[in-house]
Amino acid sequence: MRALEQKKLLTLIAPHSLQRLLIDTAKRCGIGGYTAVPATGAGVGGLQSGGLGSDANVVIYIILSEARLLTLLPEIDELMRAGYRVKAMVSDISILPRKGDSEA
Repeated sequence: MRALEQKKLLTLIAPHSLQRLLIDTAKRCGIGGYTAVPATGAGVGGLQSGGLGSDANVVIYIILSEARLLTLLPEIDELMRAGYRVKAMVSDISILPRKGDSEA
């Protein structure tokens, strides 16, 4: 079996209207892969039912190296400081490399 790789998982929760901005920000930092999922819920900003585009959220998952994370986080922090409603969570994860990647 291939050895597990240590990576970071950046999970972003934001209004759906910010999805393109967040993805473009990640791309400028050299990140090409992500998964975006529609989300509903409630928090400080109130209920996000998803019934209208204006009250829909998105969850964006990005698996990346610590080096790329340290490039992207200041950009996300800048958006948050500018008043954009974004939650950013970072987790340590282990992934099984894609087929053909390094063997253990």
